[in-house]
Amino acid sequence: MYELEEDIIHFVFKAFLGLKRKKEDIDLSFHSIMVGNMLKNIGCDEETIFIGYLHDVIEDTKYTYEDILEKYGKKIANGVLQLTEDQNITNYIDRKKEFIKRLETTTDNIIVVEIADKLQNLISDYEQYKISGKEFLVTEANNYDELKWYYLELKKLFNKRINNNHLLERYNQIVSEYFE
Repeated sequence: MYELEEDIIHFVFKAFLGLKRKKEDIDLSFHSIMVGNMLKNIGCDEETIFIGYLHDVIEDTKYTYEDILEKYGKKIANGVLQLTEDQNITNYIDRKKEFIKRLETTTDNIIVVEIADKLQNLISDYEQYKISGKEFLVTEANNYDELKWYYLELKKLFNKRINNNHLLERYNQIVSEYFE
């Protein structure tokens, strides 16, 4: 019988089965596991770590809020939902503005999960960024300027809310290199 963390990791691999990252030939589950591990490495509580592992499940897989609620309870399901962008908003800037507005009213633990999420994305892109330049960073956004706007807006929010956090220090450093 799995312990809860083991069950969540198993669920993440199952949920993302067959899905690949947009910019590299690697399973999408890698990102979620890395986010959870980053949170674990800085000493976050179990609930925050578990939300980190699961943060993209609703947004990127067939699984729903109700599935997570049933398996892992309200606190974890609500945390994952807070980190899920509204895919009904098709305009990139409008979707990101709505997401940032929601982050402004969430808990610091959810903010730290989002820092780990964005940092892991940027770290994964680093080697190819050094070879191909800033346009390599663009996936969802229509262009580099939109992506830059988003990451700098997040930087403002993160630094307003979080202090003395190793992940935030790394985020600030890599965002400065990519976007400032």
